[in-house]
Amino acid sequence: MPNTSLIIVESPSKARTIERYLGGEYRVLACNGHVKDLPKKNLGVDITNNFAVEYEILPDKKDIVKKLKKSAANAPTIYIATDPDREGEAIAWHVASELNGKSGKVRRVLFNEITADGVRTGMDNPREVNHNLVNAQQARRIIDRIVGFKVSEFLWKVLYSGLSAGRVQSVALRLVCERHEEIINFKPEEYWILEVELMTKGGETFTARLHKVGGENIELKNEVVINEIISKLENESFIIDSIKKKEVRRKPYAPFITSTIQQDAATRLKYSPARTMRLAQRLYEGVEMESGEPTGLITYMRTDSTRLAPASVDGARQFISSQYGEQYLPETPNVYGQQKKNIQDAHEAIRPADPNITPEMVKGHLENDEFKLYDLIWRRFIACQMNPSILDQTTIEIKAGEAQFRVSGSVVKFDGFRKAYPAMEKKEDPLLPSDISENEELDRKQFLPEQHFTKPPPYYTESSLIKELDKQGIGRPSTFAETLSRLHKRQYVTKDRQKLIPTEAGLTVNKVLIENLPDIFNTGFTARMEEELDEIESGDQDYIEVLHNFYKPFHSSMESVEERRKEIKNSLMEKTEESCEKCGSPMVIKWNRRGEKFVACSGFPECRNAKSLDDDAEPETIEKPCPKCGGTLQVKRGRFGRYIGCEKYPDCRHTESITTGIACPRDDCEGEMVEKSSRKGKVFFGCSRYPDCDHASWYKPILQPCEACDNHYIEERVNKTKGKFYLCPECKTEAEFVEEAEV
Repeated sequence: MPNTSLIIVESPSKARTIERYLGGEYRVLACNGHVKDLPKKNLGVDITNNFAVEYEILPDKKDIVKKLKKSAANAPTIYIATDPDREGEAIAWHVASELNGKSGKVRRVLFNEITADGVRTGMDNPREVNHNLVNAQQARRIIDRIVGFKVSEFLWKVLYSGLSAGRVQSVALRLVCERHEEIINFKPEEYWILEVELMTKGGETFTARLHKVGGENIELKNEVVINEIISKLENESFIIDSIKKKEVRRKPYAPFITSTIQQDAATRLKYSPARTMRLAQRLYEGVEMESGEPTGLITYMRTDSTRLAPASVDGARQFISSQYGEQYLPETPNVYGQQKKNIQDAHEAIRPADPNITPEMVKGHLENDEFKLYDLIWRRFIACQMNPSILDQTTIEIKAGEAQFRVSGSVVKFDGFRKAYPAMEKKEDPLLPSDISENEELDRKQFLPEQHFTKPPPYYTESSLIKELDKQGIGRPSTFAETLSRLHKRQYVTKDRQKLIPTEAGLTVNKVLIENLPDIFNTGFTARMEEELDEIESGDQDYIEVLHNFYKPFHSSMESVEERRKEIKNSLMEKTEESCEKCGSPMVIKWNRRGEKFVACSGFPECRNAKSLDDDAEPETIEKPCPKCGGTLQVKRGRFGRYIGCEKYPDCRHTESITTGIACPRDDCEGEMVEKSSRKGKVFFGCSRYPDCDHASWYKPILQPCEACDNHYIEERVNKTKGKFYLCPECKTEAEFVEEAEV
């Protein structure tokens, strides 16, 4: 299409949506995200030359860049419409640099919502690439590369390869580890509560709790104190001292921003932050509707702002009035202030692009998890423009001698915004007597003392960790999902019933970083760095100056730990009471390069004696009996790796391979993938029907379908750059491992 202007966006689905809105006026192509980045194998930053950056075209984007250049050659104007945030601005800058951005025909446009109006508004307001935004993103990328590259290299030298550290990632890990230590070291303390069962003259029973004695709060530390109080109250009359009723109004929540949608989706839908953002991206880019045309359902999902476009507020108010009634509509629109400083207010809160498109209208066009997220966003937005809910709260005070008992309850008088955004289930309020009056004497039925123990603070969940990171200004909400994904990917944390628990590797890495680089991996330093990035974006700071101010103390800290590297490495070895059977030196526990612990001689390298940490452990048994003799099958280790053998060896020599339970991917092969070992002892996975089928792979197969191509399994892989990650062997798409609890 000669002489047709070109629009470049990030994803193919977004490209299709926009092209249909604009008809044949423009050609719309996708760059598929970043086209350039720092090199993988080296630092890529010349620190001695004012942090000059060596960007290179990503290997898998070379063909895309070539196609973009060819299409851009004859286009009169090129509009780059990558996502409207810092990262999108940096992508636009990289694309422009490859398409002769200095020629004057490259313009930047922003689409805050992928709707007909949103696209037209963006196209009507083109601008130049914002270099303050680019520099803020560049500064972040450079600092994160320097920290990750230098500190990860240090961790490899003192622990094992494949570990990683990050400016935000390691502070998030620190929070998780410190909470774990707090829980482990917590000493519960005994306390009691005292309730009394009472009956009114009308025969209604209820319970009240001891509130004060002699007008003062009292600690019920043990049963002795409880018994003393009960003995004093045995002959006392229980009289209603006061009945207080008041109206409690609960205001609606602000519309979603990036951090709050991740928190609520984790709490209400049990979605990981990465999953939430992936689904939100799809809803933003466009979904096929009944008309056959894709429609963007929500506004851009990376935002710190609770600001709403006036037109969207008008739409919400019209919907509330017509669907719920005037009693739910406030006289004037609800406006929400920004609770944090230095917010990125380039675009508004996360909301439905059209409030009249209800969740029920799109249910048949969305996957189930997409529908649940859209439903959550839609309800939160509609609710934010509704009247408060109103509760009638009643508090009854009962006196008995010097003791004061209290019971409170509430009933919903008007549901208000809860009509659209129901509360999560909670403990029901106690039932209160309906016919009572002040100074009425009550009949005491029985005392109900109950022993309790104080509890430690709860483990972080993904939702509460995001809330804490956001509260302390650590990282950006748009990066939280990736931060948590990295903690899981590096196996620094595990998730048990939503609780984030640090692994041994996570605790060890955290210990090394906090003991040796305390000034870098602390909340204050990381939060201040975010403020400086915001100041670069606003033009109040020069990004080169910020980089120099960061690097000087960082370099000094790294020089210090490098000098003590051997000492640090030795301090991580755990001493044992065992002596080496070869040379008599003490045996110590070390980490191998795969992140596994083993026992080795402290006399290394003179003595190379080493063995598995599990040599003396109880052998792992298999549920099925030996097919030859009926004995117990055990997992054993031989010269060629692990295998299954009979416990009655050498009387019974039955052996078999360890199967993964995953079918061989070869067509017409009925074998299974089994664990094997090469001549050099390296584990690999091959077909159980070898030599009839010679399929083999060095990577461990995981029984989890690939979302991209529906291949029946993915593979676990490890490299120095990424650590542990998961990849589909068929389409080479990187996958997110789903724990069994989430499936």
